[in-house]
Amino acid sequence: MIAIALALGAALGWGASDFLGGLKSRAAPLLTVLLISQATALVLVTVLVTVRGASPPGMGSLGQAAAAGVAETVGVAALYRGLAVGRMSIVAPVAATAPVVPLLAGLATGEVPGTVQFGGLVLALLGLVITSRRAGGEQDTTTRALPSVLYGLLAALGFGTFFFAMDGASKGDVGWALLTARLTATVVVAAVVVLSSHRVAVSRTDLRAVVAIGVLIVTADTLYATASTYGLVGVVAVLGSLHTVVTMVLARVFLKERLARPQHVGIATSLLGVLAISVA
Repeated sequence: MIAIALALGAALGWGASDFLGGLKSRAAPLLTVLLISQATALVLVTVLVTVRGASPPGMGSLGQAAAAGVAETVGVAALYRGLAVGRMSIVAPVAATAPVVPLLAGLATGEVPGTVQFGGLVLALLGLVITSRRAGGEQDTTTRALPSVLYGLLAALGFGTFFFAMDGASKGDVGWALLTARLTATVVVAAVVVLSSHRVAVSRTDLRAVVAIGVLIVTADTLYATASTYGLVGVVAVLGSLHTVVTMVLARVFLKERLARPQHVGIATSLLGVLAISVA
């Protein structure tokens, strides 16, 4: 039950950060949003690890954490770009296919959930697939549909890899896993900024929001990493991926993006799956 609660908390944090990230990427350059948010998260995690005073784990765990950091950076960059140039109601559900990666990897390594939990996982994944049907089934005459799908798929691959790699890294030490992943991500983004001669500039109003993105990211990452040490990676990854539902709901509330009937059915199916997983 602890793993479920933590994973759902991560979904809320990621969903809010994704919405803010996509929104602010429309007003400020993507690299600026990424660098400031990642740097903010890095500072917070550094403080956390320093206060805890834990010794670093072996190189195997740190290597997995670094891979998780690169994968999450790719996922976040693709998601923010997709949310900025495309439609949030398309990008978000396509990105929700991310749990397929850790779920298959978990099954391959012997992490087999119970019957009720497996049924809940199937429902949750089915709901995410139904939700994404809008991307393929709806005739969108604008040029935003194809980029939305492509960026969503790239984000799914990045997040799916992050889910699995962070699960392995967290078995060494959660704090060091988070620090290594965030340091790697920040270095990658900073390198791209330098190589592209990008000028980092943001308004004071946008700065507060971008810093908030970093706070939300590190909070969600911490909740997910901790959840992965309590439960099966396939379960917590599916629950964490419900962050796309949060993003869609926020887009509906604040941007008035209409949800089609299949998306309502998909969201309800996913929530039913969560309920089944919770009572198992």
